Amino acid sequence: MKNLFFLFLPVLLFSCEARLENDVRALFKTRVVDVSGNPIANMKVTATTFRTSRFVLGQEFSKFSPADEDFLLGKGITNTNGDVEFMMLVDGGFFINFNSENYRANKIGVSRQELNNDLLLDIPETVLKETALVEIDFLNTSGATEEYDVAFDFESIDCGLIYRNDMLAQDEECLYYTNWSRGFNRTIDDGSFALNVFYPSVIDVVYTNTLGNESIRTFTITSPLERYEIPY
Repeated sequence: MKNLFFLFLPVLLFSCEARLENDVRALFKTRVVDVSGNPIANMKVTATTFRTSRFVLGQEFSKFSPADEDFLLGKGITNTNGDVEFMMLVDGGFFINFNSENYRANKIGVSRQELNNDLLLDIPETVLKETALVEIDFLNTSGATEEYDVAFDFESIDCGLIYRNDMLAQDEECLYYTNWSRGFNRTIDDGSFALNVFYPSVIDVVYTNTLGNESIRTFTITSPLERYEIPY
């Protein structure tokens, strides 16, 4: 057994070896603003090899617990004009994370190829959305007894951006909750739902009864806390 351990030791050491490119540094810079174009000051911005956090149905899960900064490649703080600039280590693809209570879910995925030979990532402007809690209540005003199914289609706060060919675009693998289906009117007062979304954004609510009759409501989210009532 002892000999077997030493046989696998080089493999273990190799698998744990850092993948950082020797003596290679890149420069990252951007200007961070809100949806109105106002600069966001004093925001911590980091470059990491992993996403620092993920959201599942509005619940935040850290990549490491307790926090471990072995994956940190570089960091900086935005100034009063929203500008941030810092040198970072190079380790293949990476994520740019914008860390704050209001903008906690925003991140940009970048491939190694985007650094090119000049080792510069200059995103002229990064627009961040805030997060909102939206409450939707179905009210049985008709006395209907049949069950309903409802599906919510909205931009998940787990969505990130991809920087590709000098442009920011929505992550193609972004999770939209088009198929996040639930039932209501099965018991009394079971028609209340709470969603964590970006704002400004749009939510489509599609609800169907057992006869297949479909109804659609669309809501535009413009504030951090909104509540809607849908009679049926």
